[in-house]
Amino acid sequence: MRTRSIPILLFCALLLAGCNGAAVSQSVPAADDPNVITSEGSGSGQRLTMRLTLSAPEDLKVREGESVQQGQIISDRIRDRQRLTAQQRKIQLQIQQLQTPTAAPPPARSIPEVAGLPPASFLDEVATVERQRVMIQQQERAQQQQQRMLDMLTSLPSDDLPEATIPHETQVLAQRQQELDQANADLQLAEAQLSQAQAERSHQEYLHSLEMSKRAIAIEQGRLQRAEQLQNQQEQEQQRLFQIAQLEGQLSTIETQLFQLSAVRSPYSGTIGRIKFEGQADQALTVELTLVVSGSSQGAN
Repeated sequence: MRTRSIPILLFCALLLAGCNGAAVSQSVPAADDPNVITSEGSGSGQRLTMRLTLSAPEDLKVREGESVQQGQIISDRIRDRQRLTAQQRKIQLQIQQLQTPTAAPPPARSIPEVAGLPPASFLDEVATVERQRVMIQQQERAQQQQQRMLDMLTSLPSDDLPEATIPHETQVLAQRQQELDQANADLQLAEAQLSQAQAERSHQEYLHSLEMSKRAIAIEQGRLQRAEQLQNQQEQEQQRLFQIAQLEGQLSTIETQLFQLSAVRSPYSGTIGRIKFEGQADQALTVELTLVVSGSSQGAN
């Protein structure tokens, strides 16, 4: 039993040696104090028993036998209050930094229109083909007429014709055939130019359809990207509000703790009769203190 009491005696000695008697006089009403657990007697010599919660021995600001004035600080958990105040300021700063709403995403990028194709027109090429066909018909008739004339001249007696007639008309027929062949070649060229123009138009329409498809795909991608950005913005905003709510809850808890850590002041003037260590729980020390009220203090109230 003696061995178990030694640590308590040493702790009480540490309390008495480490505490100072600094006093701060303040006029407060002699109201009921939440730290007072019992009150014995009345008038001069009334004994008030107070239970105090400390974080460290130095939080107790009085010692046994010390005279105290009404309003004088009995205990003050300064280090805890400083720690909580630092946390309070940190959380207040975090809340302040979270006040700016999450910025909305930029508007979707504008996709330029695809220039339209001019109306398809092959009038020149078609006209050239038609002219060449007419030319061929004319050349065919001329060639046929010359052939009939040569056939007719050839059927006549040779004595009735000049000697140079048949060779001349044969030469004319060859010229007509040459002109017909040239007309056919020109027709083939005109038809090839028409086909090339039509193929180029088809290629232009194909490229145009590709550009239209690319634009449609870009618009859809922009819409999906915008929707994703809006969703992210909403999630970030919800997260911001959630963080603010969490921090405000922490701040409220700290403010409650700070209120509970207010300095304990003597409700009356008197003398500290006894200081008793009761135990420790959750890193908090519980001390029972007896205050013997002086007659002048009672008379003042």
